[in-house]
Amino acid sequence: MNVRLVLTVSLFLILLTFFILLNSIAVRDERKTRAALGSLAGAFGNLPGGLSPLKTGESVLPPSSTMINAELDLTQFLLPVARGIPAEIKIEKRKGKEVITIKQETLFYAGNLKIRPSVYPLLNKVCEFIKTGRFSVEIAGHTDNRPAQEKGYSSNWELSALMAIQVLRYFTEKGKIPLRRICAYGCGGYEPVTSNDTRLSRAENRRVEIILNTDAPPYIKRTYRKKPAGLFTYKNFDFKVLD
Repeated sequence: MNVRLVLTVSLFLILLTFFILLNSIAVRDERKTRAALGSLAGAFGNLPGGLSPLKTGESVLPPSSTMINAELDLTQFLLPVARGIPAEIKIEKRKGKEVITIKQETLFYAGNLKIRPSVYPLLNKVCEFIKTGRFSVEIAGHTDNRPAQEKGYSSNWELSALMAIQVLRYFTEKGKIPLRRICAYGCGGYEPVTSNDTRLSRAENRRVEIILNTDAPPYIKRTYRKKPAGLFTYKNFDFKVLD
């Protein structure tokens, strides 16, 4: 009888300890959460998945990437800065890609390829959006079909490529986007969006397209902001967390 009583009291004490630890885990501070999990592991021997702490109370969670919700709507994301110039900026989806089109006259000063400061907020916001995911980015320059010599360049290929490169430089130098994620190229006047018959239609064809290859499967709900780093221990073996 005494043995049963001792076992019953011991069971209740264990359950009480368990619920106290669960309550301590409920804190929002990550450091305290890790310490609480370490205490739990120390009391009961191991964690799910075979993780074991070296010392009770120490961090036992494997390092992981910071995750964010990635269901971002590009139009809504850019709306605060694009509201002032809606006619010159076009945002559309093309086969799983987000394409931002900016007219040459809106993006650059007349007669040269220096980016207007008025477009800085938009480009900065695009850089912010790019940093939320891992997708690659293409920057394509386009011209009309008028002779390039009239514009001070040897060819429309050269002009369109230089337009794209200027945006690429801004993204990498000001926006701090890794160069490995971006490519820039010129299409000359060979991909017009409308005819070149009038002055207004030619202005539509002179443009830079920023193509975001956000074609990940729709069920993916998260992206990673930075690479994971560090080690975790499993069955007395150290493993490095890879990207």
